[in-house]
Amino acid sequence: MLNKTLLTAVSLCSFSALAEERVLTLFNWQYYLSEQVIDRWEQETGARIEQIYFDNDTDRDRTLNKEQQNLIDIAILDEVASRNFAAQGKLSALYDLPEKLNYQYIPNRWKAQCGTHSIPYLWGTLGLVYRKDQFSTPPDSWANILYPESQHSGHIGMMADYTDMLMPSLFINNIDIDTTQRSELTVAFEELKQQVPHVLTYEYPITFLESNPNKGEDLHLVMAYSGDEETMNELSDGRYEWEFITPKEGTILWVDCLAILESSENKDLASHFINFLHDPAIAAQNAIELGNNTTNQQAHKILVESQSKLLQTSPNESILERSHFYSEMSGVSMTTRSRISNSILKQHQQLTQK
Repeated sequence: MLNKTLLTAVSLCSFSALAEERVLTLFNWQYYLSEQVIDRWEQETGARIEQIYFDNDTDRDRTLNKEQQNLIDIAILDEVASRNFAAQGKLSALYDLPEKLNYQYIPNRWKAQCGTHSIPYLWGTLGLVYRKDQFSTPPDSWANILYPESQHSGHIGMMADYTDMLMPSLFINNIDIDTTQRSELTVAFEELKQQVPHVLTYEYPITFLESNPNKGEDLHLVMAYSGDEETMNELSDGRYEWEFITPKEGTILWVDCLAILESSENKDLASHFINFLHDPAIAAQNAIELGNNTTNQQAHKILVESQSKLLQTSPNESILERSHFYSEMSGVSMTTRSRISNSILKQHQQLTQK
């Protein structure tokens, strides 16, 4: 267990009365906040954490756009959603409260992605998670999931998200991931169509394993986010081991951000909770237990000093140089990609219902 820092002790004492008997509601991915960190916060402040879960960006954004009952205090958003919701006036400004937020520990590389209305939380890559017992040689390319070997056909897991679904094809064809060219998007569409018979599910892998505990062994290779392998290993209950790899062609760098909704009635408590999460010792503990990379520079130093296994799975600099951040798409591009993903999902549904 990491030692509690003086900074955390002082900051928590200053608002313990404020937190008592209050509840903070987080809108979050499941398994995306350490239970030990939650317990420590609740024990030291008396404020309870409740979480509402989502398992894809589209449903998350739809829910937040409809949120009118002040049910959510803090939402975990990707960098594009952070900027969009801030522009719509749905997020509370945070960087005008530097004394409350430990954002001095966060490099500008990550701050720039989240903008002025949210705080960087964790970062990672989009990649492949594979079952080690099914691969004598680890997969290392997006081609491994688009054109699987015969023994893996029917055992592939993809994502339904209209952005991420196209990434394998765009990367192996060296196409700009933000392309709006119809001819280039058609290349991706054709490759995704030929992939359909090889795919077992387009459901987010963690959701699939939870919903189908007896079908986990049917998956061999899935598209997932770094850190997902930790949860997948827990859900597999020791029956087999999952490993994450960032493909050699490059990938997407994702940054998740912590944002306080403008409609929240607990803004002060919410800002203190974000401050608590970015205390370096807390941020390091959270990263270790989740298997994700922290955006907190001081926490990263703790991981280096402790020689954390987490650092062994982080992408190397050469891969990072070939990777890209998510960026905002035009309405036309979003519509085209959405049509592609919907068509692929429909074809898969028709195939599996025969």
